[in-house]
This record gives sequence, structure tokens and C-alpha cells, in this order.
Amino acid sequence: MLLASLAAVSCGRSRALAEEGLRRLEQGKQTSALELFDRALRSDPNEALALYGKGTLLAEEQITEQIALAMLNQAVQQTGLADRYRIRAFLRIAEIHAQRGQKDDALQNLSKISGTQKLADGVHARRVAAIYLKMKEKDRAREALTAYMETNAHDEETDFYLTRLYALELKDLKNAAKRCAQPDWQKSQLPRYLLACTKITASQGAYPAALNLIDLYMKKAGQAVTKDINDLRESINKKRGRFDVGDADF
Repeated sequence: MLLASLAAVSCGRSRALAEEGLRRLEQGKQTSALELFDRALRSDPNEALALYGKGTLLAEEQITEQIALAMLNQAVQQTGLADRYRIRAFLRIAEIHAQRGQKDDALQNLSKISGTQKLADGVHARRVAAIYLKMKEKDRAREALTAYMETNAHDEETDFYLTRLYALELKDLKNAAKRCAQPDWQKSQLPRYLLACTKITASQGAYPAALNLIDLYMKKAGQAVTKDINDLRESINKKRGRFDVGDADF
């Protein structure tokens, strides 16, 4: 009974240290976070949050990447790791394997994330897509982003990331232009999205729509409008010119 009580106290202490370490990590205090993770692991070598936190930190340097991989793999095997951290761990493991060109391992870890709707936010959805793109799996990247957008329709940055994928990776300017025709882009608070969509739309010969987009861009950009933008508008107005989406600011 006494041993069980001591073990429970030790586990509670290590979890508290790991939680504080994660808070400091989120605040950018990496050194003190690492110290807390080490203290937690000395108390309990299987403390899931500490394994995750230290693994995440070590993964930032190539020299400690292998140790990070081992710690993250150990972390995801622990029942005490919350889903949000488990998903991030699988993502980081997949990124490491993708960087090493280990496609099968990367895909295997991505498959362990059961549905992109579980991803915490667009940042993680875009990371999933980036991993697929690194492995030349363009259709899977598109599918992952599309699935995420089905339940996060107002995530403008991820929505435009998908538009960029259509335009630059899939070379599907027709569908990219369809995405640019969505009314929500006209409400965009980020003018560069409107400018990129202007070029995509003009490349498809949809000049009235392109004029509308560039006028909205110029209105939002205000004094930032340059000669190049005025020349672009003139080319659209005259329905002539080469509209290269490759130099769009995505």
C-alpha cells in the first residue's frame, strides 16, 4: 500500500513538472522547459507529456533528431498522452521521416491520425499537406486539405493554401479560378490573396471577375499600389497580356 502511494505521488509530481514544461515551451522558454522535462523523466521515465515535450524540442536540431524520434515514438505509446499532443507527435514523426526520404514510415504515421477533422487548427492541416507534397503525394495533400475545410470553412489561410495547391502543384488553374470565385475572397482582409486570385482568374480569361478582384485589392491596399499593379489592371482591362500565376504572392 505504501509503495503504491509513493508511486502515485511520484507520477503526480512528474505530470505537474511536464505540464509546467509545456506551458514554458509555449511561451518560448525552451531552456527552462527542457529542465522541467528532464526532472519529470527522472521521476517517471514513461511520463508521456515529458517525452512529448522533450522529443519536440530535440527534433528542432538534426544532431538530436534520432533521440527525438525515439522519445516521440515512446510518447505516443503511452495512454496518458492527450489526443492533441498525440496528433502533434505523429505529425512531427512523419515530418522527420519525410525529411529523410522514408516515405513508407511517413505515410504510416500520417495514417495514425484518424481524420483531418481532428486536427486542432489550420496550421496542422497545412503541415499534413506539406508532408504529402514533400513525398510527391499531391492528390493526398488536396484530399487532406479538402476534408479539413469541410468543417473549417472560415479558415481563410488554409483555404488559400488549397487554392495555391491547385494553381502551383496540381497545375489545375481552372479549379483554382473556381475557388477564387468564392464570394468570401471579396471580404478578405489580406490583400495579397486578392492579388493572387486576380492573376489566376485573368489567366483563365475571366476578365470581368479579374477586374473586380484587382479593384478590391487596390481599394484595400491603398497607398501600397505600385506601377506593376496599375499595369496589371490595364492589361486585364484590355484583355491582353501574360498572366503568370507563378509569380503570385501566395
